[in-house]
Amino acid sequence: MRSLLLLCMAFLLLLPTEQVFGQNFAQNEVVIFQGKKFVMHQVRTGETVYSLSKKFGVSESALEENNPGIDKGLTIGQVLKIPYVEGIELPNSSSDQKGDPSGFTKYEIESRKETAYSIAKKFGITVEELYAYNPTVRKFKKRTELNIPYWEKETTSETDDLTQKTETGEHTIVHQVVSGETLFSLSRRYGITEQEILVQNPDASQLKTGMTLIIKTGTSVGDVNKPQPIEYAGGRNYIEHIIESGETMWGITRKYNVSEEELKVINPILNTGFPAGAVIKIPVAEASEPMAKPVNEEAFEQHLVERGETLYGLSKKYNVSIPDIIKYNPILDRRNLAYGETILIPKKPEDVFTQPESDNIVIADIDSAKMLEEFYAVEMPVEIPESCVPDFSGSFSGKTYNVALFLPFYYEANDTLNREDLVIDSTALFTSEETEIAQDTTIELEERKELFKQFYGGSENFVQFYEGVLLAVDSLQNIGFNVKLNVFDTQRNKDSIRQYFMANDFFLTDLIIGPIFPRVQQEIAAYAAKNRIPIVSPLASQSTITQSNSNYFQVNPSRDYLTRQTAEMVAEEHFNSNFIILKTSNYSGTPEGELVELLREKFFNSGMLSSFEGVNFTIYDFENEGSFGLRRIMSKTKENVVYIPSENEGELSVAISNLNNLSDEYSITLIGSNRYPNYSSIQLEQFHNLKLKYIAPYYTDYTNKQTINFVEKYKNNFGTEPDNFSFQGYDVTLYFLTALITYGNDFAACLPYLHTFQMQGNYHFGQLTQFGGYMNEGVSVISYTRDYEVKRKRVKGQPRLIMASEY
Repeated sequence: MRSLLLLCMAFLLLLPTEQVFGQNFAQNEVVIFQGKKFVMHQVRTGETVYSLSKKFGVSESALEENNPGIDKGLTIGQVLKIPYVEGIELPNSSSDQKGDPSGFTKYEIESRKETAYSIAKKFGITVEELYAYNPTVRKFKKRTELNIPYWEKETTSETDDLTQKTETGEHTIVHQVVSGETLFSLSRRYGITEQEILVQNPDASQLKTGMTLIIKTGTSVGDVNKPQPIEYAGGRNYIEHIIESGETMWGITRKYNVSEEELKVINPILNTGFPAGAVIKIPVAEASEPMAKPVNEEAFEQHLVERGETLYGLSKKYNVSIPDIIKYNPILDRRNLAYGETILIPKKPEDVFTQPESDNIVIADIDSAKMLEEFYAVEMPVEIPESCVPDFSGSFSGKTYNVALFLPFYYEANDTLNREDLVIDSTALFTSEETEIAQDTTIELEERKELFKQFYGGSENFVQFYEGVLLAVDSLQNIGFNVKLNVFDTQRNKDSIRQYFMANDFFLTDLIIGPIFPRVQQEIAAYAAKNRIPIVSPLASQSTITQSNSNYFQVNPSRDYLTRQTAEMVAEEHFNSNFIILKTSNYSGTPEGELVELLREKFFNSGMLSSFEGVNFTIYDFENEGSFGLRRIMSKTKENVVYIPSENEGELSVAISNLNNLSDEYSITLIGSNRYPNYSSIQLEQFHNLKLKYIAPYYTDYTNKQTINFVEKYKNNFGTEPDNFSFQGYDVTLYFLTALITYGNDFAACLPYLHTFQMQGNYHFGQLTQFGGYMNEGVSVISYTRDYEVKRKRVKGQPRLIMASEY
C-alpha cells in the first residue's frame, strides 16, 4: 500500500511537466517554466544537438540537462525545451520546415556494402529521416525493402525573378528555370560560377524546366574569393579532373566513388566518349569521406582550400612536399583538392620544437623517428558496413577451412635429376615465363648459394614459396583455426590440373592459391567463378582473367599499373626539377616509351611544364651524342631527374656509368624500375650515387620484429634463410586465410577493412572492371641514399582505413 502511495505521489509531482509538454506549442514559442524562459522547439530533419546549441546560443550540456536522453540521439518531431537566451534572434521555421513527406518510394537494398548513410545520400535525405520512416529496420541487409520519403517542391508561377537585397549588399534571387537554360548560361547571367549555383542548389546538377533556384550574388569585394567551410549536411562540392591517356570511365567511377550516370549528367561530353585531355567535374560527397584528424593540433596548420588551388601551389607556399601533404590527408591520394575543404599542413619540426632560451632546459631529440611519428599522428575514422564487422562466432566451432595450393613442383623431373648423375645446363631449364616471374618477385639480386641438390627449372623458387605457405598455415592452426592444405603439382601444363579440380569433393574447397602461370589458370579460374570460390594468383603480373572474373585476386600489380604509379610519383615529387629523358635507343611503342608520354602529360596538366619555378623537360639523344653534351643540360640550381627509357641491360649500364661520373658535380636522381637491382653488370654503388628511385610491389623490412621472428622460425624449420618467394608464400596465405575466416568466402568488399601484417608489402585490392577481378594496388616508393641505405619512403595506392575501434 505504501509503495502504491509513493508511486501516486511521484506521478503527481511529474504531472505539471507532462501537462505542459502535452500542449500544442507553436514552433520556437517562448514559455516560462518555474520562473525560467524556455524555447519550445520541434526537431526537424538534419538537426543535431551541436547544431541546435549553435542556433540557440546555449551549450550542449545545457540542452542535455533540460532534455534527458538526447545524448543518445534526436528523433524527428521530438519537442525540446531549450533555455532562452535574451537578445538572440529565434530561427524562423517557415522557411525551412519540410513537413510531412509527399509520399514514399520503395527501395530494396542491393548490396551488402550499402549503409544507412550511403542510402540516405543516394536519395537526398538524412539518416534520421531514413530511420524515422523505417522504424522496424535496425540492420541494413541485402534485399531489405525500405520506405524512402520524398517531398515535392513548390514552384512559383511568376516568371520574373524575385530579388531580395540584404544589408551587406548581397542579393538573393529566386529564379525559375525556363526551357533552354543551362548552368553555364545562368552562371554568365548572374556573374557567379556554376559551382556556386550547385552549392546553393544541390539538385541543380539535373536542371529541369520549372525548377526554382536560390541564387546569391553581389557578395562584398573582400569575400568574392574567400572559401567557406564545407557543409556536411548534404551540400555538394566539385573538383576538376583532367582525363589522362589510358584512363577509363570505370576507373574514374571507382577512384572517386561516383556513378557513371552522375558523371554523364554533370559532364555531357562523356555521353559521346572519354577523351584524354578533357576537364571533367567530379562531385565530392564530403560527408562520406573520412577526413584526417590530428592527434596533436600543434603539429599542423589547417588550410582552407581556395578556388583554383593545387597541391603544387600548396607545396611551394608551405615549403612542404606533396607526398607529405598526402600522407596527412590520405583522401588526396586518390583525388584532387576540393574547394572549401580543410586540409592538414605539417609544420616543420624546427618550428614546433624550438630551442628554449634557458641553457638549463633539456629537450627531447627531435630527430627521434618514433617521437615524430607519434607527434604527427592523424586519425581517420570511417563507417564500417555491418557486413564487414568481424564475426568470429563460428570460427572456433570446429569448422575446417579447405585450401587448395597449385604449384609447379615438377616432382618427376626433380626426382630424375637427383637420382641420376646428369650434367645439365641449368639456365636452359628456365622458361621465359619463369624468368619474368622471378624478376617481378625478386627485390634485390642475391648471390646464388651452392645447393646440396639440383632443382629442375624454377621449381626451387616454388618450393620456398610452399615453405612460406606452411608457416602461415601453422600460425593460424596454433591460435585455434582448423586449416586443411591440399597441395597439387601443376608442372607447366594446364591439362595436368584438370584431374584435380574435376574430382567430386573439390567443390568443398574454400580458397584456391595458384596456379602460378596465367595460361594454366584459365580452366580452374572458370571453375572457381562458377562455384564462387576465391582464387589467388600469387606471382604473375599479367593476366586477362582479372578483367572478367570477380572471384580472381591478382597479388602482383601489372606492369602498366607500376608505370602509371611511377609517373604519378615523379610528378608529385619532382614537379620543379630539371627532368631529362636519356634516349639510348628508339623507345616508341615500348612500355618505357609509354612512361615518357605519361610524364610529359602529367607535367603539362599540372601547369608546371617549362615554367620558371616548374619543370624543365629535355630529351637528350645519348645514342648519337654520347656523354659529351650532358653537362650542357645539367642544372646546378635544380635537382636533375633522369629517366632512361630502356630495359636493355647493356644500354642501361653504359648510360648509368656516364651519369655516375657526374654525380659528384651535380645532384642527380635516377628514375628506374624494380628490375634495376637485378642487373648484375651495374655496380650497386652507382645506384646510391645517383639516388635511384622506383616503384616496387614488394619491400622487406628486415628490422621489423615480426619479420625477424619469421626468419628465425624459417631457419629452425628448414635449415636455411628465407628468400622473397618464402616471404610471398607466407604473406599471401596469411592474408587471404584471415580474410576468409573473418568475413567468409565473399570477402572482396571487406578487404579495405582487413588489417594484417605483410612482410613484403601493403595489400590494397581494387576491382579492375565493373564485373572483373581484383588487383593489389599497394606499392612502395623505394629510394637509394648516398649513405648506402635502401629505404621505403612511402606506400602508394588506396589509403588504408582505420578501424572504428582504433580512434
